[in-house]
Amino acid sequence: MDGPWDGNAALLETVQREILNLTSGEFQVRFPEQYSLVGDWEAETISAHLERLLRSPEVDVVVALGLVASELSGKMPALPKPTIAPFIVDPEIQAFPQKSGVSGVKNFSYIAFPSTIERDLQTFREITPFDSLLFFFSKPFIEVSPQKKENLLTILKKMGITATLVGVDKLADAMAALENHPPKAVYLAPLLHLPGEDWQTLIREINACKLASFSMFGLREVELGVLASIRPDFIPKLSRRIALNVQRILLGEDAGKIPYAFSMGKELSINMKTARQIGVYPPWDVLTEATLIEEERTQISRQLSLVSAVQEGLSANQSLLARQAEVRAGRGNIGAARANLLPQIAVSATGVQIDQDRAGPFQAEKTLTGAATFTQLLFNDDAWTNYTVQKKLQQSLEAAGELTRQDIARVIATAYLNLLNAKTLERIQKENLKISGNNLELARIRESVGFSGPADLYRWQSEIASNRREVIAANARRNLAEIQLNRLLNRPLEEKFQTSEALLSDEALLLSERRISPYIQNPWSFKIFRSFLVEEGLGNSQELKQLDAQIAVQDRLLSNANRRFFLPSLAFQGEFSRYLKRDGEGSEPLTLDPSSPLTPLLSALDTGDDNNWSLALRASFPLFEGGAKTANRHRVRNTLTQLGYQRKAVHEQIEQRIRSAAHLAGASFAGIRQSREAVLAAQKNLELTVDAYSQGAINITLLLDAQNAARIADEVASSATFQYLIDLMELERSIGFSGFIVSLEDQEAFFRRAGAYMEAHQ
Repeated sequence: MDGPWDGNAALLETVQREILNLTSGEFQVRFPEQYSLVGDWEAETISAHLERLLRSPEVDVVVALGLVASELSGKMPALPKPTIAPFIVDPEIQAFPQKSGVSGVKNFSYIAFPSTIERDLQTFREITPFDSLLFFFSKPFIEVSPQKKENLLTILKKMGITATLVGVDKLADAMAALENHPPKAVYLAPLLHLPGEDWQTLIREINACKLASFSMFGLREVELGVLASIRPDFIPKLSRRIALNVQRILLGEDAGKIPYAFSMGKELSINMKTARQIGVYPPWDVLTEATLIEEERTQISRQLSLVSAVQEGLSANQSLLARQAEVRAGRGNIGAARANLLPQIAVSATGVQIDQDRAGPFQAEKTLTGAATFTQLLFNDDAWTNYTVQKKLQQSLEAAGELTRQDIARVIATAYLNLLNAKTLERIQKENLKISGNNLELARIRESVGFSGPADLYRWQSEIASNRREVIAANARRNLAEIQLNRLLNRPLEEKFQTSEALLSDEALLLSERRISPYIQNPWSFKIFRSFLVEEGLGNSQELKQLDAQIAVQDRLLSNANRRFFLPSLAFQGEFSRYLKRDGEGSEPLTLDPSSPLTPLLSALDTGDDNNWSLALRASFPLFEGGAKTANRHRVRNTLTQLGYQRKAVHEQIEQRIRSAAHLAGASFAGIRQSREAVLAAQKNLELTVDAYSQGAINITLLLDAQNAARIADEVASSATFQYLIDLMELERSIGFSGFIVSLEDQEAFFRRAGAYMEAHQ
């Protein structure tokens, strides 16, 4: 190895494990500790270590686990024993032998990543455009072969990039370059010799200068603050390739005849926290295939699950709140109808002023009178009918309110599941795009070793463009699903939130996998269970409760229509009034001499004191209303008949809905297993096809077919799970018994009834 690095131990352990796993049973491979040599990041020391291993009679195969060690091993004039150089960054830039896809040098096998730097920079410029670049290499790597600089500058010039190449020995070298050669972007080759603290300081300074950065090393450095990289964690895959080369050498194959091309795969990763810090906003087509580190979405505090989404919606959905307000308003109709049956008390005050010339002893010019009236219906069938009707109508309204509640719960649950499905399909499209990118890398390798021409490259580039379009469309569908759910929850439409997966075993589901599986394991049990669900659903049906209330209304109206032919209406009324004040002309009582002949007449006309009261009992009966009574009775009878037919029709519709929902849920449940098996088979087929394609055994058409089959199988499997859950929501709604609404006690009682029903009908 080139020198001390915190990843040396893990790298060495991984390579040794892969070699032992692959050669076990064929060869006894040992790794003596005295031959695991670590340099000091100086070319002379590393070269001396290589020569020592090559001279040692106890060493059979040399593996140069370092950038400098790999390059130095390839520059040696003759190799007395098989040597593997697994870290060749770019064979063209490093001027390594490329003869029909192999080194062609006896005992020398290397592993290379074709056009690594050129493809890195192409991707880098897709993220953010630039024309000046600061290129950081480790100083030992640059000094091994000065020709690398010229080769690299030639490639950069063709790309229209003005670059400053900097060999970094210490942190100060990189910091000085940032100050003296201010670029628009920074490319980081592995600087493994820098202590971790120094490397982190360099990244902080690059970001503070608002410079875009790109790592050759890969995802690990992106997670630590570099803007982007297209390199996945390639060490495990590279270790397996090293082990394969060792095995081929031990089996007697010349190392110089082992193909060097190696595809690490392409997995674009972008640190969005860094992007926000430096003000870089990657375009849509880049984001579609990128793994986003430190994305804002991961910092969102709002969390939703299937249960919490439904519960939140049941307290915030505007349609449901409107229905609940309507139900509350309906209670006022009952109170208003009841009020007609209770005593009515009214008070009044009347002030009257008349012409002065008309005023007299019997009517003062100004009077103020107060009165109180008491009225009580003793019997009125219309009033009692209205009271009964309003109570039944309120029952119908409350059933409609519960119906809306159940519908909203189902709609929200379905919207949540549709969102999860949309997110899963978006992930599948992104993974398919990554597979296409990896296959493009394979096509480049095939071209480099002569297995195919540039046609495959163009075909994969076309496929990637199509895949990007599909990812963008899937992203839009996911956004629409989020907006739909936010609307149902009465939240800002584009408010972000995190979701948690809905599992078939989720106990919040009334008909969860654990609970329902005993009842659908065979056709006979499933048939009995469907009958039980029908019985439960008809008993719970709010639609039937609505109709029953409406039928009760018409029954009462029919009774009223019949009674109107012979029942009168009785009412009692009492009134008390008093003159509170008299004023003006005529306000004083008229007095005469007792001997006057008019005195007896005045006494006879005396109106008494200022108080007045009366009691009345009123009976009324309409003898003839032009045939209205008969017409009303005829209308009510026919309405009652119509509601009877309607109830039977709704009864049939509910039973059909329950049985249909049960069949669909049963079918989608059974389809989950089949779709999962299809995914496994399609993935295995894809792996075999990729391997055959990489070896030149098949053409691109077969690989495209296998890739599309794997994608479709994955989509079908994902949709199968969510479709089952959606069908389950419909089944729960059809029986009017949702696990999101009823209590745990009611759920347990439901399954006790189910068990008893199944036992009784087996």
